[in-house]
Amino acid sequence: MNVRANNAKQNPVKNIIKRSLQHLAASFGRHARASKEPQLLVLMYHRILPRDDPRAQIEEPGMMVTPDTFRLHINTLKQYFTLIKLSDWIQRIHDGTPLPANACAITFDDGWADNYEYAFPVLKDLEAPATIFLVADMIGTEQRFWPERLAHIMTTVALRYPQYWTHPELAWLQENPELYRFCETPPKSEELSPLIAWLKEYSDQEMHERLNRIEGVLQLDIDHHLPSLLDWQQITEMLDSGLIDIGSHTCRHVRLNENTSAAQIRDEIVNSKQVIEKHTNKTIDTFCYPNGDHCPEAIELVKQNYAAAVTTRSGWNTQHTNIHMLQRIGIHQDSTADRTAFLARISGWM
Repeated sequence: MNVRANNAKQNPVKNIIKRSLQHLAASFGRHARASKEPQLLVLMYHRILPRDDPRAQIEEPGMMVTPDTFRLHINTLKQYFTLIKLSDWIQRIHDGTPLPANACAITFDDGWADNYEYAFPVLKDLEAPATIFLVADMIGTEQRFWPERLAHIMTTVALRYPQYWTHPELAWLQENPELYRFCETPPKSEELSPLIAWLKEYSDQEMHERLNRIEGVLQLDIDHHLPSLLDWQQITEMLDSGLIDIGSHTCRHVRLNENTSAAQIRDEIVNSKQVIEKHTNKTIDTFCYPNGDHCPEAIELVKQNYAAAVTTRSGWNTQHTNIHMLQRIGIHQDSTADRTAFLARISGWM
């Protein structure tokens, strides 16, 4: 029996074990136990999209949740938590006022247009607050993040120009033989994740430059049916609802690590705050590190300019957690599609 067949045979047993563990975590996880001190769960979402939305077809599975699943999440959270804006938790710590025993703050990274289309209606209907972290210089533009650009390029080549896979400009994409087969069938969403993870060895700027060359040399006609990111009018409407806060996610989603110059780190952290404040006339006090990357210089600048910041490090928080390194739990469809799976995910165990 080959390895693939053997794995398929084992899957039912693994699934039963996984489901049993989910039931245990859902019943006895951190959300279900009394705590000696107030605790804050911060959830990290990205995109809210129906399965049949064209944008969902080229998005990584780990980046999205359907509107129905999102509604289920909010209803479940309301049974266990006080839903609170992240800024309200920070303000209470600053003022020394009482904190909820179990608080949950919902956050969205990047500022996707579907946050307005599909998440905002659910939040309004269920009166649930949330914070959206914006990539300041990309809001209201036609710019796209490089993983989305890559997915569009690969889909276009596969469907219209499969002969281009042999073109030298595409050779670097095919250096890992264990990834997508580069054929006449577009990559599935689950095939995009390992490819994107592998390509993160390149900086964001390098990826955009390489994709620019591909589009320019091959003269690709790429369809962009809907805008990717929010515009300022949509943001204003959400702010006016009183349910939505906004924070900074840098100017251009640059990774703030040791490979980034001090000048660029300052620009991404300081100027993004100024841009958002200018457009919204709101004070921006929260920050989100792109990809969770940070270095000592970035952390220090964030401390100087923001009241708090969130990471991608998984976990819960207390009033003693470093408020400029708050932990979050990432949420996506595959791991949270029903109530038990969702509770297991936020339990602190899985």
